[in-house]
Amino acid sequence: MDAVSHLHSMRALILAPHGRDSAVAADLLRAVGIAAEVCPDLPGLVRELERGAGFALITDETFRTADLSDLSRWLADQPPWSDFAFVLLTQRGGGVERNPALARLTEILGNVTFLERPFHAGTLVSVARTALRGRERQYEARARLEEMHTAEKRLMAALDQARRAAEHQALLIGELNHRVKNTLATVQSIVMQTLRTNVTSAQAKEAIQMRLLALSRAHDVLTRESWEGADLIEVVTRALEPYEAVNENRLHIAGPHVRLTPRMSLALAMALHELATNAVKYGALSNKLGIVDVSWTVQQSAGAQPRLSLRWTESGGPPVKAPSRRGFGSRLIERSLAQDLDGQVEIAFEPTGVVCTVDAPVA
Repeated sequence: MDAVSHLHSMRALILAPHGRDSAVAADLLRAVGIAAEVCPDLPGLVRELERGAGFALITDETFRTADLSDLSRWLADQPPWSDFAFVLLTQRGGGVERNPALARLTEILGNVTFLERPFHAGTLVSVARTALRGRERQYEARARLEEMHTAEKRLMAALDQARRAAEHQALLIGELNHRVKNTLATVQSIVMQTLRTNVTSAQAKEAIQMRLLALSRAHDVLTRESWEGADLIEVVTRALEPYEAVNENRLHIAGPHVRLTPRMSLALAMALHELATNAVKYGALSNKLGIVDVSWTVQQSAGAQPRLSLRWTESGGPPVKAPSRRGFGSRLIERSLAQDLDGQVEIAFEPTGVVCTVDAPVA
């Protein structure tokens, strides 16, 4: 506590409105370095108690007809560490055993020391110092309780932080397990679907490698983002990066920044890889003149979730004919992508080039 608070907390409050007891007691206490405050009446004493004090010196006749309700409330509101001391000045031979009223005061005041008048100066100082030492120990107990309370709060905060960290770790482990299972399922699907087609072992090996590389590049983007999502621009750029020839400008990418969830990022990366692979084999990237445009916008509607509108457009390649059956790449795009995006995906084999449109909500 600061100097002013300490001065208030260790002072003596004196209530002796009749005679010279208050002046004499105050002079004696001040002479030995004990701060003393003379109170004019009982309400004044209660007001000073609220500011702080070490003990109170009161004459017994003060309480004979006084209303003690305010003092009783103050005593009842004391904190657990406090046991305020009262020194009660009584008439000679008027101890508690002969005066039932003093016994009642003892019940009300609690910590009471009786001092007969006329009192000896040394006795008064000794009683005062004893009361102040007791009050000092109470303040020390308060400080220890506050330290314990602070330490308890810190401990609870640390335990709560450790609990949250453990819960977060468990969540991350669960997410990791889920993602590993999903990745393995995707790899298994890629291999099985590729091997079902009528291709040579060399072609199957190349297709599997390319599709796994596309999956790996999408994972790289998400890993840098701690698997919290990725920007659509980076997803598209990284997915098409292997198909961009040196000194050529045949892949045109245009669209705003859009934050995608990990699931959407992986699904779009795989779909773009399939479209690009098909373009290299049969479409716009199979010659020297074809161009691929990938563009998107985000539609905002009042009261509705924003929607992503993405379009893949090929031009300048060989004339396109619709296939007699859908291959794995087309099925991957139209079915899996639509499911992962919770939206609509459509592939159109236009004579001028393949067009793929995506319409999906942005989480």
